[in-house]
Amino acid sequence: MNTDEYAAGFAEEPGYLDHAAFGPVQTAVLEEQRVLGTIQEHMRFGAMETLDEQDARVRTVAARLVGRRDDQVVSQTATTPGLVHTAFGLTGGVLVSADDYPSMPLALASAASSTGGRVQPVVIESGAGWTTPTLIAERLTDDVTAVAVSLVDWRTGYLVDLAGIREVIGDRLLIVDAIQGFGVVDAPYEVADVVATGGQKWLHAGWGTGFVAFSDRALNRLRPALSGPAGTTGWPDEVPSVRPGAAGFRSTRIDPVAQARLAVSLERLASVGVRAVQERVSDRVERVFDIADEFGLVVESSRDPRERAGIVVLRPPQGRLTALSAAMHNHGVTVTTRSGTARVSPFASTTDETLDMFRDACLSYATMP
Repeated sequence: MNTDEYAAGFAEEPGYLDHAAFGPVQTAVLEEQRVLGTIQEHMRFGAMETLDEQDARVRTVAARLVGRRDDQVVSQTATTPGLVHTAFGLTGGVLVSADDYPSMPLALASAASSTGGRVQPVVIESGAGWTTPTLIAERLTDDVTAVAVSLVDWRTGYLVDLAGIREVIGDRLLIVDAIQGFGVVDAPYEVADVVATGGQKWLHAGWGTGFVAFSDRALNRLRPALSGPAGTTGWPDEVPSVRPGAAGFRSTRIDPVAQARLAVSLERLASVGVRAVQERVSDRVERVFDIADEFGLVVESSRDPRERAGIVVLRPPQGRLTALSAAMHNHGVTVTTRSGTARVSPFASTTDETLDMFRDACLSYATMP
């Protein structure tokens, strides 16, 4: 599959530039949902086996994309449950940025308050800057046993240097919240010990989808604390015991239709190649930069291709965000606005028509009093 064929599998309306908030569900994903839904509707002989197969299916392709074995991957309903499972399994200090998306900081705070101090968040204060290897190296202490980072900063679009972070943290666990970049970043996931992501953003698989992948080092050091029947074995005839490997990090059975949706998305991504998708997205990002520059909009995201993914954050002058938002609305352009900024996130499926609509909106904004 080439990138044109891949992009043709998306059908969002012109003007949609908010893939980092929600990725419109792929046509193939909706078709898979229909097929699995029909199986659930009729439940003919052998139907349960087909539904059961979806777990192995999604784990196999997810493992391929992150450089792990399928027994090192477990399905989740979203990124956050995977991070919570991870947080409650940790011991010692965990370095995390206060500016990261709340999923990881909140998971660590909950684990700290519930484990009698076994888990201790070591927080990089808000406003310290991008999570670079240098910043992390400056904050490491002997008490830090793990470092948790967002692959892409949800506020600025900054792409962290996973390989550089691995080099400075040594043998400590590296935990990655990958949701804001997975599917558009060809990252070295193999250097991470935990990679958690969901399918509702760049994977365009809809809500209720996700997975976590663990290294053997992580599985040896983490202790599953939230395992349910689906993550245990032995029952009903024996006292349940936690399943070995990543399977122990599961509380309940995952919807097989959701697993099938995610599997289709990952299979299509693997077919086209993440690098090809990243290159196409990078081209669209450059177009957004050009339009922003044309109309004097300040870009807060890095322009270095090594430090960006699919998010471009624009900051209009103080008091002008309302005008920019109105211009986007009037021209049918969907972006996220918050905290004085507009977050623009194109994808491989973003058309020239959509970018022209964005330019027209910026022109309208520039001529507003």
